This record gives sequence, C-alpha cells and structure tokens, in this order.
Amino acid sequence: MQPKILALGLLGAIASVQIGLAAYSDPSVLAIEDVKGTPVSRHKVEQLRTDYENVEIRTRTPWTKEGELIVFRGPRILDVLARHDLDAHSSVQFIAYDNFTSEITLDEIRTFEPIFAIDRACTNADRQTGRCSKDQTFTALAPEEQGPIFLAWPYEELPTAYVPARNSIWVWFVVAVRPVQ
Repeated sequence: MQPKILALGLLGAIASVQIGLAAYSDPSVLAIEDVKGTPVSRHKVEQLRTDYENVEIRTRTPWTKEGELIVFRGPRILDVLARHDLDAHSSVQFIAYDNFTSEITLDEIRTFEPIFAIDRACTNADRQTGRCSKDQTFTALAPEEQGPIFLAWPYEELPTAYVPARNSIWVWFVVAVRPVQ
C-alpha cells in the first residue's frame, strides 16, 4: 500500500509542476496573478498595445553604451497593476519566461514610472533590412532585444546605487506579475 501511495503522490507532484509550467508557455502573454500564483487575467502583447495608454521612454539600459539611447514604448506598469487592484500591495513580483523572479516595490514603480516595453523605435538600420517600413515609427521587441515584454526604466533618473546593485529591476521576457503579501 505504501509504495502505491508514494507513486500517486509523485505523479500528483509531477502533474502540478507541469501545470505550473504550462501557465508560462507563451512569452507573448502576460499573466496577472493573485498572491497564490493563480492567473486571474491574461494580456496578449497586442492587448497591451490597445487596452492601455502606451507611453514612450527614451533611455539607455545597464547594458547599452554611455549615450546610446533607445526609445521604448508600452503601457505604464502602474496602469496595468491598478486595473487589477495590484497597486494596493507594497510590492509585486515580475516573473520571466525562464522563471527568474524580481520583487519590486510599488514605491519604486510610482517614483520612476517604468513601462512594460513591447515596442522600440525603428532605426535606419531597421528600414534598410526591411524590419521597418519607410513610414513605420515602432517595431515589436524581438527576443534578442529582451522582448516581447521587457521592463524598461528611465535609467538616468535611477539612483546611482541602483546600477549595478539593482539591475534585477530590468526584467526580460516578462510573463507574469504577482503581488507579494
């Protein structure tokens, strides 16, 4: 009897892990979760473009060269959190496609107004390669650019102590947001 119970327990554990991983099967979908990690809403990238006001941040990242600015566009993180009543918590976790998790306080989010970057400004190189048409101003973030959803911050406004000590706030391939109790 004991081996049967152990085997059933192991099968249950394996099934729950697979169900948990299935929640993040598509990097172009942002899951909004409750404190237990249960998805309560999902937003495809296109919904982030149409259901929220998209704003631009002209910034560098900790990995770009001094003076190299990128214009990112996407909804304010605070707007997305507020729509799902997650702005009442003191902090939230951002989970990446590879399960990397970063906890960020709402004070940081309110102070620096980061965005869920889903687009970046087209460059002349993009037009030459055909990634952007002549009149196109933005293009979707590609995986090699930390997309399709990337937490972008106004780098120059961040305290000096944040770089590199707080580089974990620049989360790539974001697939979920979860409040912290």
